Amino acid sequence: MPATPALGFISMSFVRNTGELLAVHQRLKAYATEHGLQLTKVSVEEPGPPNAAFDLLASLLDSDRQPLVVPTMHHLAVLGHPAKIRDHLRHCTHEVLIATKPAERTC
Repeated sequence: MPATPALGFISMSFVRNTGELLAVHQRLKAYATEHGLQLTKVSVEEPGPPNAAFDLLASLLDSDRQPLVVPTMHHLAVLGHPAKIRDHLRHCTHEVLIATKPAERTC
């Protein structure tokens, strides 16, 4: 069974350098593969005006139910309130998958 195509999104506002960007990209790719998805494109948003984010939204709107994989919810902040963006995408039949599990409380 072929993997379902998915898009990825990384905001450089939450990534320190190129090495970390590569690691986050690999984490997204591994997460997608574990969930039967194949990342067809990963958009990287540089600091400044949100160009890549709006291109990503256009790609999602042109696709049919294509999921979006992000490292954390924070990466959606470039588009607005992350939970509202996630909920809107889900309402439009695009599942938003979070690749990084939140840290557990230690106390």
